[in-house]
Amino acid sequence: MDQFPPTITYCVSLPFMIVHGGEDIVIDPSVSKLLYETASSEDKTFKLYPGMWHALTSGEPPESIDLVFSDIVAWLDRRRAAGEGSSRSEMERKSRHDNKHR
Repeated sequence: MDQFPPTITYCVSLPFMIVHGGEDIVIDPSVSKLLYETASSEDKTFKLYPGMWHALTSGEPPESIDLVFSDIVAWLDRRRAAGEGSSRSEMERKSRHDNKHR
């Protein structure tokens, strides 16, 4: 896949985090990386876990699962601490984004 349709990446404007196993054979990691690179969101994170497969939170050794959950919780905590966790601020951000790209 060379690119996502522009309407898809345009719609991805709220904060998001992608976690992907580097050895995933179900979905190639490059697909997640492409979404990360082309999404219009200003707050986005891509985390690749070398040596891990597709089921990051269930099909890996316990210490690997703990690492993934730890990274997700830390990502959420940083946004909550910055005041970005309220649905109102996310809706305002979405509205500003949509108005800017019309």
